[in-house]
Amino acid sequence: MSIPMRDGEWTGLSNPDEQGAVGALTITVKDGKITRSEYQTEESDGHLKDSDYGKDSSGKVFNKDYYDRAQKAVESFAQYSQKLTETGDLTQVDVISGATVAHSQFVQAAIRAISAAQGVNNDASADKIDIPGLNTGTESTDPTLDEDLGGSTN
Repeated sequence: MSIPMRDGEWTGLSNPDEQGAVGALTITVKDGKITRSEYQTEESDGHLKDSDYGKDSSGKVFNKDYYDRAQKAVESFAQYSQKLTETGDLTQVDVISGATVAHSQFVQAAIRAISAAQGVNNDASADKIDIPGLNTGTESTDPTLDEDLGGSTN
């Protein structure tokens, strides 16, 4: 049986991917259920992955295939969040082809956000998840990612 979630807004962070981007998932819990979730990824330079992700520094598409793949990942953010909100079950959030690393980061951030909502103390278990495409077996050197399993109240 699952540990009940406390009402409120909870945020979980992923560990960085191989380019240093970190995913953040914020969930809203009401009556013990996820009623809203929003996921975004911030690149290592601080920019959010959005409609400009995959463009060069001048804002132009330099490689259409690369840009299309990058945008597929960006589009997956809303789809992953929507599925989590609809089902309330992380295991029901399937990988979208072409957005595997985004899914891996989403899962790690979701584990941390849900654990924070459940009041689970940090045991660093989210860092031990073997997720392809995330740094070194996802073990982070940033201690702030481990605070309360990366979860925080907003």
